[in-house]
Amino acid sequence: MQEFWRDRSVLVTGANGFIGAWLARTLHDHGARVTGYDKSDRGALDLHAGLKDAIDLVLGDLTDQGRLESVLAERGIRTLYHLGAQSNISIARGSPVPAFESNIRGSWTVLDACRAYGKLETIAVASSNTVYGEHQTSPFDESFALNASNPYAASKVCTDVLARCYAATWGLPVAVARATNTYGGADPNLGRIVPNTLLMLLRGEQPVIKTDGSPTKGYLYVKDTVAAYLLLGERAADPAVRGTATNFHPDAPTSVRELVETMVRVADRPDLPPRITSELDNREYEHLTNRRARDVLGWTPRYSLEEGLRETLAWYREHGGDDLERAAQPFDAPR
Repeated sequence: MQEFWRDRSVLVTGANGFIGAWLARTLHDHGARVTGYDKSDRGALDLHAGLKDAIDLVLGDLTDQGRLESVLAERGIRTLYHLGAQSNISIARGSPVPAFESNIRGSWTVLDACRAYGKLETIAVASSNTVYGEHQTSPFDESFALNASNPYAASKVCTDVLARCYAATWGLPVAVARATNTYGGADPNLGRIVPNTLLMLLRGEQPVIKTDGSPTKGYLYVKDTVAAYLLLGERAADPAVRGTATNFHPDAPTSVRELVETMVRVADRPDLPPRITSELDNREYEHLTNRRARDVLGWTPRYSLEEGLRETLAWYREHGGDDLERAAQPFDAPR
């Protein structure tokens, strides 16, 4: 894997986001020449020591096709990762147009810049686990209908379809990732359940579950998610991969209660069991199959939930406090 990336020129949109920064870091460690593209110069890159100095961060809007084409040509980009998006579901509900602009218009702009440039060898596009919406049966495989109904999920359906459209119509070497909820260290969105709960435990505070604890979905450690993106970046031009979408999900889903109880155990704080308020009526159940990822790409999650949470806790124990506050994002702008 590392030989493929050595001295390869790679562009990552949304590089200052949580997964984008981890991906940029891993690509750099593998010897790639990484260019990040983001609207903000503040974010997750600040949480990876020395990374901002090691990569070239270009500031720009996802809807600026001319700038994107210039970046691709000037840096001789061979692989592109499109992770840039407005990714906050709650903000998209309150004000959907910015999410539509970023996630739909931004996606076709990035893809059309790739088409105009014409020299990319592989392209990987971030879709979402949310595109499936609700179904009567599970687990969801890649043949299930995309039934998303909330504004953020609907915008990611459009990203997903647009990416496959550019592969089918213009032959772009595009592959789509439908990754489940990713957690790990260096996540500047402190409102997510994993960083929020771990930081509460580190402060000696009792974590709170606002549902009855039953909502169930997949939680994937960031290093497993990045490994999936690396495989897509290598294989996007393969006939079995080009123009297709692939789920990346642990072997089994986890309830919110089980997730929080695992964090309590990992933090060795049995004196701080979760307080369940049931103030929110959320019965969400989501389970994606990872069979295609295993069979076609040879991807399997390497980290169990407990192993991933232990590494995540260690990161927050070492880097919590001022560093996190400085990098924390309001998540109200396109990435």
